[in-house]
Amino acid sequence: MHSRTSSLSSITELFRPNNPKRLRSRDLSSTRLNALKKEIETDAHLIPLKNLYSLLGTDPIKGLTSAKASELLQYYGPNTLTPTTQFRWPKMLFKSLFTGFSILIWLGALLCLLAYVIESSTKARPSKDNLYLGCVLVAVDVICGLFSFFQNFKSSKILKIFNNMIPMSTHCIRDGVWNPAMPVAHLVKGDIVQVKSGDIIPADIRIIESKGFKVDNSSLTGECIAVSRSNTEGSPNILESLNVAFFSTLCVEGWAFGVVLCCGDLTALGRVAGLAARLQPAPSPLSREISRFMRCMSVFALCLGIVIAIASTILGYPFIQTTIFVIGIIVANIPEGLQPTVTASLTLTAQRMVKKNCLVKNLEAIEALGAVTTICSDKTGTLTKNKMCILHIWIWNRTYSIQDPDFETIAALKICGALCSTATIAPNGDIHGDASETAILHFLCTYDDPVTVRSNFPKIAEIPFNSINKYQASVHLDKKLSRYLVVMKGAPEFILLRCTSVALGDKDKKITKEVKEAADKAVEDLANAGERVLAFADLTLDPNEYPMDYDFDTEEINFPLEGLRLIGIIGLKDPPREEVKNAIERVRAAGVRVMMVTGDHPATAKAIAVEVGIAAAATCHVVTGNDLRNMNPDLLYLTLEKHYEIVFARTSPTQKLQIVEACQRHGSVVAVTGDGVNDAPALRRADIGISMGITGSQVSKQTADIILMDDNFATIVMGIEEGRKIFDNLKKSVCYILISNVPEILPVFMFILFSLPLPLGVMTILCVDLGTDMWPAVSLSYEQAESDVMKRPPRHSDPLVSSRMMILVYGHLGLIEFASGMFAYFTVMAEHGFYPADLFGIRQRWDNEAVSDLRDSLGQEWTYAERKELERACQATYFVAVVVTQMMNGVICKTRYNSILDVGMKNKVLNYGLVFELALACVLCYVPVLNDFFCTYPLRFQWWFLAIPFPVLLLSFDEFRKYCIRRERFGRWYNKLTYY
Repeated sequence: MHSRTSSLSSITELFRPNNPKRLRSRDLSSTRLNALKKEIETDAHLIPLKNLYSLLGTDPIKGLTSAKASELLQYYGPNTLTPTTQFRWPKMLFKSLFTGFSILIWLGALLCLLAYVIESSTKARPSKDNLYLGCVLVAVDVICGLFSFFQNFKSSKILKIFNNMIPMSTHCIRDGVWNPAMPVAHLVKGDIVQVKSGDIIPADIRIIESKGFKVDNSSLTGECIAVSRSNTEGSPNILESLNVAFFSTLCVEGWAFGVVLCCGDLTALGRVAGLAARLQPAPSPLSREISRFMRCMSVFALCLGIVIAIASTILGYPFIQTTIFVIGIIVANIPEGLQPTVTASLTLTAQRMVKKNCLVKNLEAIEALGAVTTICSDKTGTLTKNKMCILHIWIWNRTYSIQDPDFETIAALKICGALCSTATIAPNGDIHGDASETAILHFLCTYDDPVTVRSNFPKIAEIPFNSINKYQASVHLDKKLSRYLVVMKGAPEFILLRCTSVALGDKDKKITKEVKEAADKAVEDLANAGERVLAFADLTLDPNEYPMDYDFDTEEINFPLEGLRLIGIIGLKDPPREEVKNAIERVRAAGVRVMMVTGDHPATAKAIAVEVGIAAAATCHVVTGNDLRNMNPDLLYLTLEKHYEIVFARTSPTQKLQIVEACQRHGSVVAVTGDGVNDAPALRRADIGISMGITGSQVSKQTADIILMDDNFATIVMGIEEGRKIFDNLKKSVCYILISNVPEILPVFMFILFSLPLPLGVMTILCVDLGTDMWPAVSLSYEQAESDVMKRPPRHSDPLVSSRMMILVYGHLGLIEFASGMFAYFTVMAEHGFYPADLFGIRQRWDNEAVSDLRDSLGQEWTYAERKELERACQATYFVAVVVTQMMNGVICKTRYNSILDVGMKNKVLNYGLVFELALACVLCYVPVLNDFFCTYPLRFQWWFLAIPFPVLLLSFDEFRKYCIRRERFGRWYNKLTYY
C-alpha cells in the first residue's frame, strides 16, 4: 500500500508549480511525459475511508481547514491543467519555415544573395538575376512555411480545449461550512465536495455517500452509457473502480458526496491532457522521404560544386569567379518548384477528400494513409453504428430475431419495457436517455405508444439501478384495474433469482430446472454474440394488501421484490455498419493489418471483431487491460509479432499509447481511430490520427490529422486508396520537375568548362521552375489510380525519389531535353553568323564590355550590346525548347508502366496545364515589360519549331522503354534500371 501511494506522491512532486527538481524547461517536460506514460499506481480507492481521511488529513463532516487547504494550494498549485512549454508559436513557426526541403531552398536563397554581393563588389554593373532569384526563393519558402504553420498551429491549442471541459465552481465544505460557489481551481486533495444531477465532477473523487448517482463518462471514454457510482468496494484498476468519479465527467442522475483524491494534472483527465499536449507526433513517411531526398540532392550539388571548383581552378579562373560558378551550379541543382508542387498537390487532394466526407487537417497525413501498415481501430461509432438496438428476444424457451416474420412481442413485455425506464419522450417524439433504454423505447414504438402506456400506468415509486443489486424497479398504478404493478429489469442472473414463474402466452408457468437451464443458455448465447442482455419481470400486487392509499417506501422497502414473473430476455447490441466488413476485406487485401483497441468488454469486442472480419473466431487473440499491465514493452512487442489477429479490450489511455508505440517499434506505419478524450494521446502519437466527426469529442478532433465526417470506417479505405494514388502521382510530379533540372544544370557546365556564352540565364531558369512547370506538375495529382493500387502490399522500400528515377531523369529524358535546348541555341547562333565550332572558348571576349568588334564565323563584327541581345534571343529559344519538350515529358509522366496510348489524355487538368505552359512561354517572350525583366526575347515564328523532333524522340523512346518493362525484355534491363 505504501509503495503505491508513495509512487503517487513522487509523481505529484513533478507537477508542483515551482519546479522543485530544478530541471530545465525541456527536461522537465520530458520527465513529466515519461511519468504520465505510466499507469496510475495508487490504492487510495481501495483502503478504508477512515484510513483515507487520516492519510489526507481531512474530516468527512467538516472537511479541510482553510489554513490546511491554503497551504496545499500554495504547495501543489491550482486544480487546473499546466500548459506545456514545447509548442509556443515562435518555435512552431521556426520549425515550419526551416524543415525538410525548405532548408535546401533557404540555402539556395542565401547562396544567390551571396553571389549578388560578390558580383556587386567586383563589377561596376552587376547582374541582378541572382538578387531576384534569391528574393523569389525566400518568398517561396515563407509562403509554404506560413501555410504549414497555419495548418499545424491549431494542434497547439489542445490544452485550451481540455480546460474548457472543467467547471468553474462546485459545492465544497471547509471548516464545517458549505460553500456553494467554491472555485474549482482552489480545490485540493482532501476537500469534501457534493455533486448532483447536471454538475460536472470538479476533480477525481472517491464516493463517500450517494443516492441513484450516475455519471456519463463519455468525455473520457467516448462511451455514452451512464454508469452508476457508489460507496462500494473498489477494483484494483482505479479507472474501472465503481467508487470513483472522474474529473470532467457529468453527473446525469442522483447525487453524491466525495473526497478529492487527485487534482489538475494528476487526474485521469489531466494525465490524458498532459500526454496529448507533450507527445511529439511521429514524422510522416512523406516528410522522411523529402528529408532523405534533400540530403541526396545536397550531397549531389556539393559534389558538382567541388568538381566545378577544381575544373575552374585548373582552367585558370580567378577565385571570386570560381566562387560564383560554384554557387551557380549548386543553385541550379535545387528544384525550386518541388516544395510548392508537393504542397499544392496535397492541398488539392485534401479538397477532393472533403467531398468524400474526409476532412484533412495535416496535409502530409494524406500520403501517410497510403503508406499505413497497421490500423488500430476504435469500436464504438467507427466499426459500429453507435446506436444500440434490440436484435433478439427470448420468450419462454425460444429466441426470436426481431426481423422474424412470426415474431410478435407479448403485451406484458411492452408494458414492462415502457414503464421500467428512466428515458424520457419529448412531445415531438424524440427519446432522451441512455443508449440501452433509448433502444428499448424505439423498439416498442413500432408495436405500441409508450407514452400512452405510461399515462395508463403512472409511476408511484422507483428504485434506481445500482451496481450492487444490478436491477432497476418501479411501482405503477394500473388505472384500468385499480391495482399496483411492480416492474423490474436488470442483469439476468439477478432477475432470475427473484422470479418464481415465467410468462407463457396468456398464462404463467412455474420456473422449473428446465426453464432455468433454457434461460441460462439463451443468456449465454446472446452474450457470446456480443449482445448486452437484460431480463424483464413484473408482479401484480394484491389490492387488499396494497390499497390505493398505500405509502411505498424505496429506502426501507415495504413491497415485495421477490416471487416475480419472468416476462422475457432481450439482447441489445451496437450493430456493425453494413459497409465495414467489405471495407476491412479491402484493407486486408491491401496488406494492412487491422486491430481493434477498445474500452469495451472483451466478449463484446471479440464478437464484433469476428463479425466485421477483423478476426476469425478460432484464431483471434484477446488482450485485456489487465494483461497489458503485466506486460513489459518487449513482451508486448513479441505478442504483436506472434499474433496477427488481436483485439485489445478494456484498455486505458496510456495503454492505447503503449500499443501504438509498440506497433511503431515493430516498424509499422500506424493509423489510430478514436472519438473520446481518452484516445487523444494515441491519436497524437500515431503516424495518422483519425477522429470521428459526428461522435468525436473536441479534443479528439483537435488532436487528429484526419476527421471522418461520417464516422465511417469505410471512408478510411477511400483514404488509403487516395494516399497510395497521391504517392504514385507525387512520384510522377517529382520526376517531371527533376527532368528540367538537367537542361538547367548542363548549360552552366558548358558555360564554365567550354567558355560558351551562357545558354540559359538565371531568370529563365526561374521561369521554368516556378512558372511553366508548376501547373502540369500539380495537375499530375489528378491522374487516376492504377488498377492494382489496393492489391499491392504497403510500401516499405519504395522511396519517393529512387536511384532508378535519377537514372531515368539524368541519364535519359533530361539529356534529350538538354539536347533540344542546345540544338535550338546553336541553330539561332548559326543563323546570326556564330557557328558552333567558333563558340567554344569565346566567352571571355563575349562578356567583355570593352570588346566592341567581336567577329563571327562570317567575319561580321558585333558590339557588346548586339551580342547581349543575341544572347537573350538564344536563351529565350533554349527556354522555349525546354518548354516544348517539357510538354511532352508531362504526357510521358502520366504513366510509369502503361502506354500512353492505353491511358489516353483524360486528365483535363493536365491538358489545360500543357496549354497554359505554352501560353505562359508566349507571354514571357512577347510581353515587353516581362521579357525585359525575365531576360527573354520576342522569338521568330520558325524558332518555335526547332525542338519538335526531340519531343517525338522522347515519346518514341519512352514508349519503347515502357513496352520493354511490361514485356520484361532484355533480361528485365529497363525494369531494373529505369522503372521507378
